[in-house]
This record gives sequence, C-alpha cells and structure tokens, in this order.
Amino acid sequence: MNELMKNLGVITTLFGLALTLIGLAAGFWKLFEKSEAALFWLSLVPFGFIGLLLGITLTQLSKR
Repeated sequence: MNELMKNLGVITTLFGLALTLIGLAAGFWKLFEKSEAALFWLSLVPFGFIGLLLGITLTQLSKR
C-alpha cells in the first residue's frame, strides 16, 4: 500500500508541475498576443497547484 501511494504521489506531483508550467507558459504567451484563450490556459494553474499539493502530501504520507 505504501509503494502504491508513493508512486501515485510522484505521478500526481509531476502531472501537477507539468500542468502549472504549461498553463503559465501558454497563458502568458496568449496574454501577450491579446487572445481570449489566455483565460483558459491561466485557469489551469490552480489545478496544477492542487495536483502538486496532493502529490507531495501522498508522497510524504507514504513514508514510514
């Protein structure tokens, strides 16, 4: 069970980090282009933070 929780935590952390970085990069790129799609990309950032928090918590709780 601990190994599964650790693996899920690592995957969730990486997914959250990727979501945050992609959301920031694409969001600001579209913001500078004055596109309406910037709001969509920037709205992914909070979900990335939630993924990061969940992943780090799962990783830390899986330790003995």
